[in-house]
Amino acid sequence: MRLEGKVALISGSTRGIGRSTAEMFAREGAKVAVTGRTVDRGQKVVAGIRDAGGEAEYFELDVTQEDSVRSVIDATAERFGRLDVLINNAAPTDAVSTLVKPLVDYTTEEWNHILLGTLTGNVFWACKYGIPHLIAAGGGSIVNISSGQSVVGLSGFCAYGAAKGAINSLTRTLAVENARHGIRVNTIIVGRVIAHSRDTGVGVGAGHLTRLGTPNDIAYCATWLASNESAFVTGSLVTADGGFSINGDAIVGT
Repeated sequence: MRLEGKVALISGSTRGIGRSTAEMFAREGAKVAVTGRTVDRGQKVVAGIRDAGGEAEYFELDVTQEDSVRSVIDATAERFGRLDVLINNAAPTDAVSTLVKPLVDYTTEEWNHILLGTLTGNVFWACKYGIPHLIAAGGGSIVNISSGQSVVGLSGFCAYGAAKGAINSLTRTLAVENARHGIRVNTIIVGRVIAHSRDTGVGVGAGHLTRLGTPNDIAYCATWLASNESAFVTGSLVTADGGFSINGDAIVGT
């Protein structure tokens, strides 16, 4: 029960990393706001958490809409009486996977769409409206989910890499600004993660030193950063990528 008594809002928690994080947080005693655009998936996640004895509520969230972000954060604090943990995980993954091309081929609208869903809505608006609730609760933890594309160059993903790189920088600034309020801000830099935690047994691949990641691998990091065990950690970029970003052998082809 490492998160007992805490209330956590996890953006984009109807599948993948967000879902695994929501389920793990609930098992560790947190009251969880499950959020996302797909109502039926969100309700299934909540039902599973409740069946396992946890406490959760689903809120429909579109991080590209400022009013949606603000209202869901306020509704979470009202439903559970407080807000202690903010996990900024959402990203327009469908758009990212289809907009793979050189920067010169991007339209301004495509560029802005990626930054809106990845940086502006998921982090800026979430922190703008979430931090006052964390202050009211006497402090808390913000965990941003970044990507290996923020620290290495990858052709075709200029907008996504730029947005994630901005999250890394913003993490440090937010940590400095909010330390006096007892709020810690950290980021997890994620490597290649397969779709489901049940898909184990995957070997070393794509430059990883260990294996491909699972959603649970990232959920464990988020749980630690949300808990009091990491009370001395703030402004940090915690890399969970199976060694991908430091694997020079893969870069030079040895």
